Amino acid sequence: MATAPPAPVPGLYRFVFLWLEPVSTLTGAVYAYFFQAMYLDLTHAASAPGADIPMATSVVLSQLANLYLGLSFIEASVLRATTDVKVWNTLMVCLLLADFGHLYSVLPIGRDIYWAYWRWNAIDYGNIPFVYFLALTRICMLLRVGFQKKGGVRLKST
Repeated sequence: MATAPPAPVPGLYRFVFLWLEPVSTLTGAVYAYFFQAMYLDLTHAASAPGADIPMATSVVLSQLANLYLGLSFIEASVLRATTDVKVWNTLMVCLLLADFGHLYSVLPIGRDIYWAYWRWNAIDYGNIPFVYFLALTRICMLLRVGFQKKGGVRLKST
């Protein structure tokens, strides 16, 4: 008897990591590059420079947009290129570390940014609960939640 190939990555993970996250990251790239004043205002209105953005800030935002763009394409293309769960898990570990870094990056705004949802604006929803969701989804994937049991299904050979 032959063993069937391992089950592919479950649908929820494919939807989140092939579509939802790359599109949201691409959206962040668009805002960081084309709507810099709004991006800064949504990040922290009290310290945003207004419409006259300093050159250095504009360059850094353009670099951030480029990183978001690259991340969006890397995730979408690498994960589409394989169903090998080892490759998916490797990328998930890297992105989980980035999730923790992303959450840490907003700490200067104040600790309540992590739980005071009634104060959140559009960018906060992307920076906090969406990152919580992505991190939790990655952890579930790494723990193999929703995957077929190891060993697959035994097939009768003819």
